[in-house]
Amino acid sequence: MERTPPTRSRRSAVILACALLALVIAAVLLWPRSAPPAPALDTHASASPSSPARADAGPARVGQFESTGRAGAATTLALRRDAAAGDPVAMRELAEVILECGFGAWRGAAIGQAVDRVSAHVQPAHHPQLRAAAKRLQAKCDHLPGTRQQLAMQYRQLLQEAADKGDLIARLRQRSRAFGDEQQVLPDDAAELVEEALISEDPVALYELSNLYAKLPAEASLAGIGNSTLNNPALILLACERGLDCGLTSRHADQICLNSGECGQTLEGLLWRAADAEGETQALQARMDALRRILDEVDRAR
Repeated sequence: MERTPPTRSRRSAVILACALLALVIAAVLLWPRSAPPAPALDTHASASPSSPARADAGPARVGQFESTGRAGAATTLALRRDAAAGDPVAMRELAEVILECGFGAWRGAAIGQAVDRVSAHVQPAHHPQLRAAAKRLQAKCDHLPGTRQQLAMQYRQLLQEAADKGDLIARLRQRSRAFGDEQQVLPDDAAELVEEALISEDPVALYELSNLYAKLPAEASLAGIGNSTLNNPALILLACERGLDCGLTSRHADQICLNSGECGQTLEGLLWRAADAEGETQALQARMDALRRILDEVDRAR
């Protein structure tokens, strides 16, 4: 378990909270003011016929191609191909890549300029991790055709179509990222979403449930989780425990590194470090244990 002195407690907590919500912030701040109709989904013209296998192999595939720039490019190309074929998993994961890329803002020289700005706040020993994270992101982003306006509309279209096909992750992401009028048009299925996420064997569902809880804490009580400020980090840690890629080269660690300069640590390490800085390590462990018992009961009931 990685620990940090109490003197850094407030900084650690703020950095972690901001980094974990970076994608939601991007959706609000980078969304173009006006947008033409989105291009058709078959935007895979440059995809090679020898691209990797379909992305519909299930949750275990998410994050498997994140270790190198070449793999990141292959992932985007495969997702574009499979999304065009109507695969809901590929649709929502391609939407996620579009969001990670700031609707196309992080292509070409832009990512290098962002790294230059962040590098001043990164420990010199962690500069290689920062550059590697930028390389992985750029490889994915450079293979997204279209303007920012087109990609913004395609993001919404992909997520909506995946949700319409019943994809749980897409529905959770829609719910946790909806603001204002968008909330009013979503189905009244918050309780159902929480229950489905808990009974799902997909660790990504637990991660997305944590984001839903961070936005709407009351939703968690609908499934008997109970209200706690530690539900968010506890659910993320349980998702990592159950197979979510939370390592140094995961998409989550990359986003934290690129958005906050906190590089060279796993997602789990950052969460435990923030809890330790706030004096909440034991409380977080107890919350994890309580939620783990709920999940174990669900497992036994299958």
